[in-house]
Amino acid sequence: MTKAKHEDAEGDARSPREIAAAMREVEGGLSVTDAARSLGLVKSEYQRLAAAHAERRKAKLVTQLPLVFHEPDPDAEKAIREDVSAIAAIAEGESLFIGADEGAALERLTARRDAAGRVVGYGGHKRFDLHDFFDFPNGRDEEADVEGLAIADGFLWVVGSHSLKRKKPKAGDDPEKALETLTRVVREANRFLLCRIPLVAGDHPGAPKLAASGPAVDGSGRTRRAGALRMDKDGSVLSRRLARDPHLGPFMSIPSKDNGLDVEGMAVSGDRVFLGLRGPVLRGWATILELRFRAKKKTGRLKLRRQDDGDLIRRHFLDLDGLGVRSLLIDGEDLVVLAGPTMDLDGPVRLYRWRGGLNAQDSTVAPRADVERILDLPFGEGDDHAEGATLMPLSPGDPIRLVVAYDTPAHARLVRSGGVLADVFEAPERF
Repeated sequence: MTKAKHEDAEGDARSPREIAAAMREVEGGLSVTDAARSLGLVKSEYQRLAAAHAERRKAKLVTQLPLVFHEPDPDAEKAIREDVSAIAAIAEGESLFIGADEGAALERLTARRDAAGRVVGYGGHKRFDLHDFFDFPNGRDEEADVEGLAIADGFLWVVGSHSLKRKKPKAGDDPEKALETLTRVVREANRFLLCRIPLVAGDHPGAPKLAASGPAVDGSGRTRRAGALRMDKDGSVLSRRLARDPHLGPFMSIPSKDNGLDVEGMAVSGDRVFLGLRGPVLRGWATILELRFRAKKKTGRLKLRRQDDGDLIRRHFLDLDGLGVRSLLIDGEDLVVLAGPTMDLDGPVRLYRWRGGLNAQDSTVAPRADVERILDLPFGEGDDHAEGATLMPLSPGDPIRLVVAYDTPAHARLVRSGGVLADVFEAPERF
């Protein structure tokens, strides 16, 4: 028996993390023989372990949950169910907050459970108009393009895409008109939204509502207030800072679907706010921004504050095999990334774990060994674009599951009464 086979028989074969790291090196051009040698394995044993790991990495569907909306705006270009871009669960899945690309509103759905207390779907749709909390540079005539949601310390955090948009030719346009349309790049100032809104007691436990102000959650007597980073018709404090950034500045004038700047993920831990960028991807490296804020006591308005190292904006670069960030999650000290193409393309869609990401103390290029590909998710052709992800159990005491919602859902995903199916997958190890 070879040493490698003996180790496997004794249960001491290389760890899944080591196998995963070697597989990424093979995908990057390392030979299978050299990958096996680096692990102290014979080639056939490495291939067996790699095949088993690839099988474990395939997303395993547990169930599907209908998300049912009523449509408050019948004149909207797209129904909410066809436009989901971000989701965040609260109270172990008792309710979901949902953001959509169009308009400037947030949706809340509440759980429908079976007799055993297991979530079987979501309804009870309630809409919160963001114009009730903030003045937008371009008023109600323009979308906010909500792309990220996060819940922390009694607040719902919200971020818009911060992106420019290239106009798209319409079917039937003559060549001259189509060419002219493709030259038009627009800046929609409402997209530069970055805000937080207090969550206060709502219809029933686990289904809070949004409010302009609310009591402190720590009993301190302080008032929590809705607040946003200042924005105007030219952008925001953040966008102007990024325009001077040596890495991201050149991409601020490029539309999102052309590998320009495009925020599509948000996670919050304490006073640290992480923004995941779908684009730009720099020579295969995706970007996560780390920010800190302080809020004015009387108005709640957010202001950027410096990190401990003196920087206003930390930049973390991750090798996601050429993919960009679509959603961000936090698991312990790790950042978990739902990743997909940065351009206007279908799949692949994958989940990565940046181990120890919350321990980063300054801007960094994350070591490749610390960024593990942990799940391969399904994707459609021209539809089923995974956009929002959240973590929750289906019933109290159950394992945590990964819930994924889709933009441009396939027809088979649409259900009656304004509903759309979200997928529930087994969560990878360490969730």
